[in-house]
Amino acid sequence: MQPGASANVLDRLILFSWGKGLIAITAAMILSFLLCGFWYPYWRIADMDLWIVYNGFLLNDGLPQEYFDHPGYLNIILLSGWLRLLHAVGLLDVISLSAIPPVSEAANFARAWTYATQAGRVLSLAMAIAFVVVFAFLLRRLVRDWRIATLGAFALAFSGGLMMEMRIIRTELIAGGLVAIAFLIVIIAARSERSPWRPILLGVASLLAMLAMLNKVQAIFLICALPLVALPFGSRPDRPSGFWNGWRGWLMAALLSLFAVFLAIPAAGLITEGLTPNIAASFGLRPLIGDRFGSYQFVIAGWIGLGMVAFAVAWRVPVSELLAAIAAVIGGAALGLLALNIQHNPHDVAVVVNPLEQMYIFAVGSTPEIAQGNGLFSSQRLQFILTSAIDLAARRTFVLHSSPRPTIFLEWFVIAATVFAWRSGERKLVLQVGVLMLTVWGVDLIGMTRDLKLEYFILTDPLVVIAAALLLMKLVKLHTHPWAYPIGVALIASHIAVSQAEPVKHVFKKEGPEVLCGLYHHAKRVEQFSFCRKS
Repeated sequence: MQPGASANVLDRLILFSWGKGLIAITAAMILSFLLCGFWYPYWRIADMDLWIVYNGFLLNDGLPQEYFDHPGYLNIILLSGWLRLLHAVGLLDVISLSAIPPVSEAANFARAWTYATQAGRVLSLAMAIAFVVVFAFLLRRLVRDWRIATLGAFALAFSGGLMMEMRIIRTELIAGGLVAIAFLIVIIAARSERSPWRPILLGVASLLAMLAMLNKVQAIFLICALPLVALPFGSRPDRPSGFWNGWRGWLMAALLSLFAVFLAIPAAGLITEGLTPNIAASFGLRPLIGDRFGSYQFVIAGWIGLGMVAFAVAWRVPVSELLAAIAAVIGGAALGLLALNIQHNPHDVAVVVNPLEQMYIFAVGSTPEIAQGNGLFSSQRLQFILTSAIDLAARRTFVLHSSPRPTIFLEWFVIAATVFAWRSGERKLVLQVGVLMLTVWGVDLIGMTRDLKLEYFILTDPLVVIAAALLLMKLVKLHTHPWAYPIGVALIASHIAVSQAEPVKHVFKKEGPEVLCGLYHHAKRVEQFSFCRKS
């Protein structure tokens, strides 16, 4: 170190101020996108680029959505509007299916798909940048240190999942971003003692979580983890809250209850529609428990309510604040569900209201072992869970099972720093980090039913970043540890190098467009693609 240089590793690792740091991260994301991603052929990442663009074309022709796997609702609506906006300003000619040139005009046909797909990729980049920036500001609010928030923003931006998602069109980007922001808001609310705004914050988090469900129903597992994650972040105030112990608190609870009822009544109609046996069954869904739809949905709602009550009891939250929070959560979820009416389709409703049934269909298709055996815990399923857990542990070593996921190395830091926190007597911090990491590993284990694809990393990587930020915030001794600087440099370098592996690999792929022919043909209204032979 030079004479007079700071001994704090954060000062040495951060090369820019807060604002310039975010600009540098954004510029790096754009540069990476332009080098690898934007120029991919439109058929390179057909799953899901092609099918989201195809459904955007459908909506712009006034036709109903045909893609419902996740169900991809927000992706399709946003892309449809984005294409119309680009058309309005003269940047895009073809924005609907009816305007696509015939297959016989191969060059014009390919050009129409290429430009629309590139427009979708630009939209993904914009959403990824917005996610990173919002995440950074919320993380700064949580840890009260702009340097840690800057490192967290970098770690998220250069995580393997986000780096790939920002250059393609996938449903996990919106869902993962919304859920991660919801997690930060809930944790901030839990740590804000007796703030009059706490119920409002929870309502916003509930809205974001439900919107995430509208795009990818796998978000349900993260949503179910929220009550457990929030519990250890509470605290008991030194003095009672004047707002929530007075008439103003009860008035706020009453107003939020009216708000919840106003939104819950029409939302209940959507829930009833999704649980109607004839409607759900017509889309291939079958009840997982018993012979009726709707068994576990009420259990999930009860679980979330029970978690809120447990938090209130543990941290002595006034009854008026608890009631206001419950009302805000119901209102936020109802408002998010009502977004299905923007482009109402019974299939979207059925998928969102019955998430486990929809996921079961895909899990069985990818992993036949799940369907084997009669009991819920059949020997075949237990064997699959055990094998998946072993594989998941091997992935955490990176050596036994390599992965384009640089946050694995950040997890190593989190584990080591958690041990340091335990030895330092930071029991509450250990519990907070512990519930975050258990959520990460639990959701990843569920993702093993589809081999924990790269695209799924974005669902849990933000939680690893939050855990690391919390440890850096509390364990100030780590800032001046002799190993802190080399470890920090190694983490930054590994994030940059590993996160670019998958995007670069797709540049040198040898497969041609014919891989789509007959394999991914979900575009029912397209007779064939120009590169496919007529059958």
